[in-house]
Amino acid sequence: MRKALMLSGLVALGAGGCIRHKPSWKGEVQWPDEGSSSTVLPFTEAGAALAAAGALREVIRTNPHPQLFHGCTSPEQGLDVAVFTGPTASLYYVAVEQRFSRCGGPNGRVLDWWQVYAVTPQGEVVAKAPRTPDVPLEEQPPAEEPIPPGPAEEPAPAPDKTTAE
Repeated sequence: MRKALMLSGLVALGAGGCIRHKPSWKGEVQWPDEGSSSTVLPFTEAGAALAAAGALREVIRTNPHPQLFHGCTSPEQGLDVAVFTGPTASLYYVAVEQRFSRCGGPNGRVLDWWQVYAVTPQGEVVAKAPRTPDVPLEEQPPAEEPIPPGPAEEPAPAPDKTTAE
């Protein structure tokens, strides 16, 4: 009896993974031809695309402004991304800017707002740039202290003039 219950439990858990989720898109897809298509993003590294998606998720998750995405069909509609590489070869740096003109209303809803994230090629955000543009400069986190030089070498003692003669 015990084995039968465990087996039925495993079957119930396994069946849940086989359920196909319905897409959120409703309607018929019309495929573009050469005359009706325009390139939004040219071919790029897949890791860069995943990094951009990870940074967008982080911006949306940590958004402190409740009405920021008002008028947008989705938060992504009001955001632009730029992906670049930098000193750490295994990371992408993703800049996210507001483009709310696509949602109706003013483009710049938060003055001088942008965010930059360090993101893995798998889309995991590992750090946010130290400058937080929506915080006044006087409240910015302190810049990293420069590494002080090592201990200064003491100069060699000058030869004693009385013994040298």
